[in-house]
Amino acid sequence: MNRSLAAGVLLLIMLLITAIAAPYLPFVDTSLKEHVMMKHEDGSFTLPPFEPSKQFPIGSDQKGVDLLSRLLLGTKETLLTVLGIALMRYILAIPLGVGSFYFKPARYVLTIWNRLFSYMPPIFFLALLMGFPFIVFSNDRILWFMVVIALVDVGRVADIFYNTLVGISKKPYVESGVVSGCSKWKMLRTYYWPPLQPHVLIQFFSDIGRILFLIAQLGVVKIYITFKFVSQLGGGYDAVNTSNAWPTFFANILEHIWSHAWIPFTGVIAIALTIFTFSLISSGLQQFFDRKFKRYQGMDL
Repeated sequence: MNRSLAAGVLLLIMLLITAIAAPYLPFVDTSLKEHVMMKHEDGSFTLPPFEPSKQFPIGSDQKGVDLLSRLLLGTKETLLTVLGIALMRYILAIPLGVGSFYFKPARYVLTIWNRLFSYMPPIFFLALLMGFPFIVFSNDRILWFMVVIALVDVGRVADIFYNTLVGISKKPYVESGVVSGCSKWKMLRTYYWPPLQPHVLIQFFSDIGRILFLIAQLGVVKIYITFKFVSQLGGGYDAVNTSNAWPTFFANILEHIWSHAWIPFTGVIAIALTIFTFSLISSGLQQFFDRKFKRYQGMDL
């Protein structure tokens, strides 16, 4: 029995059910009402964030919003965001990787792309690119957010597929297709794509966890998926988060980790569990395809 795959799929189903059912759960505050203060029986008052209590099972955020409601309602937004980024990345990476295998100009593009964005950690490039005015003030900011994150790692993923194709091309059964005079398209469809598919699926689920970890880092530096500008008393404007995605729980982590630890820990637990889920699926798929293709000598997924 493939326990990793079974456990990963079970956890994923639970996440999907949570994402769909969250707005209909009786204990979820869909309005995300802000509580300015809380009055106690002895007449004293407490300002937010509020500690975990009967009213707030896992506490509240700095605006007095129930953290459990934000967590559950943010599940759908978080999953859709990382899935959308992953799909965009692979829609670009697969053609680039395959094209690099067949055409030298595409290989040059891949080399430049990969070296450009592997020079520094992705978080630095994202912080720079997401600060461009046309992105900051765009009405389609969430789309730009996803596109930029997808593009940064396209080169790395495409390079993985390119090297996989190079390895496949050295297999004895591929040589038979070359000798028989198959066209490039037929070679790709018949000899290259079938053994490449497992790599795509395994890498795809592994990358979803990687993307989630990356946008969690963006939350630490206060780069939000969606926000609005709010005027301040001094006459300036401040960017205020309007997203419930889990990475936003890290916005003031240096302050909250010492005084209101339940806020960042909630995000840590949710993100760690989700990354673990996709890691289990990726590992399970690895085991599944290893057993399925073990009859092919030298196949190394």
